[in-house]
Amino acid sequence: MNIESELSQNRAVLLLLPSLEYNDIIVDVAKKLSKESLCYVTLNKTQSSLREMFQKKKVNVKNIVFVDAITKSIKNTPDQTDGCYFVSSPNALTEISMVVSKISRHNFKYLIFDSVSNLLPYENKTTIIKFLSSTISRLTEGNTRCVFYALREQEQEQLIKECSMFVNKVIEVK
Repeated sequence: MNIESELSQNRAVLLLLPSLEYNDIIVDVAKKLSKESLCYVTLNKTQSSLREMFQKKKVNVKNIVFVDAITKSIKNTPDQTDGCYFVSSPNALTEISMVVSKISRHNFKYLIFDSVSNLLPYENKTTIIKFLSSTISRLTEGNTRCVFYALREQEQEQLIKECSMFVNKVIEVK
């Protein structure tokens, strides 16, 4: 899969990832997209663990600004540090939306949302769909290209089906 080519033709894509190759795929996509300005919204790993993993794999983290929805839920941290905005938890959708809106004014070339699947334990499908629809609409009004991750799992089929209505393309990574 050539993610840069896909994003040159589509403003928003949903990548369906197999759970076993998940870490390898997110590193590969970040490596390719971090050649330009990249906002990485993480709902399942702290930005420090992602940063460490990316650096080990030679991803250019200087071009990445993280929105971390995990760290504040496990330890006391400021709202913002150099290269990272912290939100209170993965279910703080309004807070995530506000931070993404705030930093979208910096005209990121790409945004990665990791992942739609991680919203299910916290919110119902209707709320998730409204959030994603609004986020995609707001970001794609500008020039930001968006990648949304979802794990390819049976219990998430309905959410994936509904999310696919708001993206330009769904790509199943094998």
